[in-house]
Amino acid sequence: MNPLDNKLLVLALGNDLMGDDAAGLAAARELKKKFGSEIDIFEVASAGFMLLDVMEGYSKVLLLDTVLSTNGTRGKVRELTKEDLSKKFSNSPHYVGLPELIELAERLDIDFPKTIKALVIEISEAGIIRLGLNPDIRDRIPELVDKAAAIVKQWLSEAEIEEESLTR
Repeated sequence: MNPLDNKLLVLALGNDLMGDDAAGLAAARELKKKFGSEIDIFEVASAGFMLLDVMEGYSKVLLLDTVLSTNGTRGKVRELTKEDLSKKFSNSPHYVGLPELIELAERLDIDFPKTIKALVIEISEAGIIRLGLNPDIRDRIPELVDKAAAIVKQWLSEAEIEEESLTR
């Protein structure tokens, strides 16, 4: 449940001990410098059912994560919508993936975000225990941060307009 006043959440998924899997975390740390307390930014090393609690109560959530590249497009940054995330692409290493969480939240009538987007960066290795990002992934973090910042700015602008219309 969201105990804070912010309705916007950036949720970075990843693990600093798993090499390139930490790309979303690196981007989130840069976003904290840009937005401070205007939005909530959380880093999560685990996922699964616990994400229901983390995301509950927010109106909009932007996920920052990595996906395993299947066609050699390592380093490519992609934007996925809630509809994209509702489709099961592959088995989740977290036992429960976003498609299952979205469906469960709807079935249980949980106050789940109406808008969910994800920015993912494609990586080519998974399950590698190593500190630090590969240089080619690290070089793509600014692009990930810029795209995330653009989405956050748009959402903040929309929230400001909604708030103004409510006070009239």
